[in-house]
Amino acid sequence: MVDRRRFITTASLAAAAAMANARGANGKGTTRRSGTPDRSRVWRIGTPPSIANLQLVMRDTPTPAADEVLVRVAASSINARDRGIVAGFFPIGANKASIPLSEGAGEVIAVGANVSRIKVGDRVASCHFPRWVTGRWSPDVYENDIGNTLDGWLGEKVILPESGIVVLPKEISYESAATLASSGVTAWHALFEIARLRPGQTVLTLGTGGVSTIGLQLAKAAGARVVVTSSRDDKIARMRELGADVGVNYRTTPAWGDRVRELTGGVDVVLENVGRPTLDESMNACAPGATIVMIGTGPLPKELPKMPGFYQKNLWLKAISNGSRQMFEDLLGGMVTMKIQPVIERRFAFDEAIAAFREMEAGDHVGKVLIRHG
Repeated sequence: MVDRRRFITTASLAAAAAMANARGANGKGTTRRSGTPDRSRVWRIGTPPSIANLQLVMRDTPTPAADEVLVRVAASSINARDRGIVAGFFPIGANKASIPLSEGAGEVIAVGANVSRIKVGDRVASCHFPRWVTGRWSPDVYENDIGNTLDGWLGEKVILPESGIVVLPKEISYESAATLASSGVTAWHALFEIARLRPGQTVLTLGTGGVSTIGLQLAKAAGARVVVTSSRDDKIARMRELGADVGVNYRTTPAWGDRVRELTGGVDVVLENVGRPTLDESMNACAPGATIVMIGTGPLPKELPKMPGFYQKNLWLKAISNGSRQMFEDLLGGMVTMKIQPVIERRFAFDEAIAAFREMEAGDHVGKVLIRHG
């Protein structure tokens, strides 16, 4: 695996500049003509990993190797797993990422050898797993995971594999695109690739985070009825403003699955983005033949799930891990057609990345937490 910590020398940069002058017509190589190394800032995961130990450092900007692109980042956003990686809940060590965040967007400013699908000047984002271009899931895609095993988006200029890059439609802004690689693609995969959502069906999504908000928007645009849950009535009210038809407070209604079934007659699709701790109530909420898409991987509850109705209702339980580049491209096309703008709750400056992670940790937001890099 390419070492993302490499630094370029003055000599190598000068050589790259000469190559750019010679190859400027096709956009390959760097466009810098000075012998002075270009420098840019990145946030690095600290040792030991924790939010407080995130480090803002200056480095010589790397040049893209074969099959890589260099992106000037406009915006990035934080997911629950990013917080876990930065805080040490995911394994961090040799050959792991030093720069976090799996979601971002920006402009391509240089490309490596063999790059033909992407060019300098393209407005881009990157899928979560750059090896998963299309087709069925394979566990080996975990080996190349943006923000986890490969360096991510939390820098002014970052290197990314060309295989995972998607070009943005002109209708999709950098800020919108920066929220989609994890949350948006996951919701699209669940609703349309797995559940095959149809107009008139009922979708249940848990909480008010990124997957739930974009899932709500996609499902409503597809003609579905949407039920949401939250521990706070004010958050439910916000989700209803976004189009939710039914809201249930799971803190004041512990048997919320039964309540959802009473209000709806049973849901057809569940975006189970918590995991095993809420699986029983999700099953209680289901109509016969419903599809539960397992997105979250929460810890085991004190009592193992009893999976009520799993056989009696003939429920379909399917786990997914994000989605392919093709799904990301389909999502972007769908958002243009449906005229969907992702929900961004808070925006932070690049220098305020630690505060952005604290906001994510507090869990008080609806939608996404965004970092502006410009």
